Amino acid sequence: MAKATNGNSLAGKTALVTGAASGIGRATAQALRGEGARLILVDQNAEGLAEFTGADVHALPTNLADRAALLKMTERAIGHGWGVDILINAAGITGQGSTLLETKEEIWDLVHAVNSTAPFLLIREIGKHMVEQGKGGRIVNITSSSAHRALSSQTSYGASKAALAQLTRIAAAELGKHDINVNAIAPGLTRTPIVDRAFTPEALAQALVSGPIANLLQRISEPEDIAAVALFLCQPVSRQITGQTVHVSAGAIV
Repeated sequence: MAKATNGNSLAGKTALVTGAASGIGRATAQALRGEGARLILVDQNAEGLAEFTGADVHALPTNLADRAALLKMTERAIGHGWGVDILINAAGITGQGSTLLETKEEIWDLVHAVNSTAPFLLIREIGKHMVEQGKGGRIVNITSSSAHRALSSQTSYGASKAALAQLTRIAAAELGKHDINVNAIAPGLTRTPIVDRAFTPEALAQALVSGPIANLLQRISEPEDIAAVALFLCQPVSRQITGQTVHVSAGAIV
């Protein structure tokens, strides 16, 4: 679970978090806030964002699949006056879970728009901003264990997350000289609204112990498990870590 250390390790920092209305994004936003960070929160679900209140929160409801809306949101975030020191790309969608031969182009395009193109645009624009600020920065991309194994039902999703994993390495290589750390976290099966909709409790219990998405610990991760690692990657203690993918999958990938 994500726990604050002293409550102020990120004081004076501002974090932009996508997918912040639920799941991993929400848990990560809460963890960062617990360490003193101001929050710029992005999600298509405006009602979910509205649950975050306070002078240290600025909500920007946005459909990340809409490139023009995303770029406008980025301008608003940068122009808000806080600056952006931390970028968390946590938003993601799975598509329809179709096989390669059944995947429709529109599903492929939509999944990649949210899972890889949106992070690319945000890293590009926020990266420029971080360089101009001259204070360094942290970028954390939430990929997936599906980026590191072949699952026939996750054509669009797995490919989009693999693209994000490679983008992480490229961004780390280019931005390191500006004191900007870029890392990824690859969660395994995690208790999010997507998983809750996809599995009955019985099917989930079975999937954790046998089959292509089973893991060594035979248990599901909680969003807070992923958020704890994201928080670590944003704190001073992790200053020497960049260009890495941290697997938080209970041993699904070894």
